[in-house]
Amino acid sequence: MDRRIKRTRQAIMNSFVDLLAEKGFDMITINDIAERANINRGTVYLHYTDKFELLDKCIESYVVPLLGHCANSVERSSNIATIRSMFEYLEKNLTIYKLFLRNEIAGFFRSRIFSTIGQALDLNSLRPGKDSSSNGVAIHFFTSGFIGVIEWWVDNSMPCNVQEVTEQVMFLMEPYAKEL
Repeated sequence: MDRRIKRTRQAIMNSFVDLLAEKGFDMITINDIAERANINRGTVYLHYTDKFELLDKCIESYVVPLLGHCANSVERSSNIATIRSMFEYLEKNLTIYKLFLRNEIAGFFRSRIFSTIGQALDLNSLRPGKDSSSNGVAIHFFTSGFIGVIEWWVDNSMPCNVQEVTEQVMFLMEPYAKEL
């Protein structure tokens, strides 16, 4: 990809995130984004259909690296390191994740992260011999629980440190650790 395109997209994304923090999603217009990024309104539309697509791409740019820690785990025995790494990433990017968990866009964020985590988890081995609906229940259960912990930890400004939250998550997952 051309460096100018990357630079323009980054300027649009940065402007969008700044405006998201200042005004909230509902109040942002494409004109606001273009003005903040110091580009033409048409340039924003050249890269993004509307502010909803921009929100989706913005969330994706933070969800993918977060869950990349999970998906890139080579050894199944390294689950604790993977979970710790995810919480360390959340800690470093706390401000943006707090922003994503605001009421007006929390549903978009939750839906995107749920979908991504659900795809990343391979829980078929949790319930061998069971039908796919049983595995779907297990995937939904683990995904919902894990997202709930992330939301609680971020919303409450990390009430416990990375090590403590990692240990608690691992304790809760312990009965299934061999299968994950």
